[in-house]
Amino acid sequence: VLGPRCHAHVMNILYYPAARLWPDYLRSGLGLTVCLGLLLFAAPQSVIFALLTGLSLLFAWLGAITLWRQQIEIELDPSGITAHGWWGFGRRRIAMPWSDITGIDLRFYSTRRDRSEGWLQLTIEGRNARLRVDSNLTGFPHLVRQALAAVDRNGILISASTRANTVRLLSEAERREGVP
Repeated sequence: VLGPRCHAHVMNILYYPAARLWPDYLRSGLGLTVCLGLLLFAAPQSVIFALLTGLSLLFAWLGAITLWRQQIEIELDPSGITAHGWWGFGRRRIAMPWSDITGIDLRFYSTRRDRSEGWLQLTIEGRNARLRVDSNLTGFPHLVRQALAAVDRNGILISASTRANTVRLLSEAERREGVP
């Protein structure tokens, strides 16, 4: 389903909504709070202090990455993909025409042993750029469909696992959306 900031047929604007990112914010905040709280009681030159400091930095990194993902916007239009966001020390724009796409990779990362839950990560390779997004992005199935169409048009082969993950994702999306 495309998000509320999407415009039909002309351009689709995809983004990471806060509602899908709150679990990562929660993990980051709770982890940072617990680690920093325990750090107050650890001896400064102990192994526990070093471990808690490392974990605090890890949870702070998770929070920063989540905040970074939330500000990214990806535009899809007939000419290609454009990503807007903060990379490095400034706002940057990455443009990738559909004709420049040299490959896609769609991977499933399971959070359960039975593979019943998890997330997908799509990597789109271009001649001069690479874009990596995950399934928390609004309109993710639409992006996968567009990227798959581009590699097919460009005559590029994709891996069997990418093809299988694409078929699974798109069939689930069609079932949820009621699309024939």
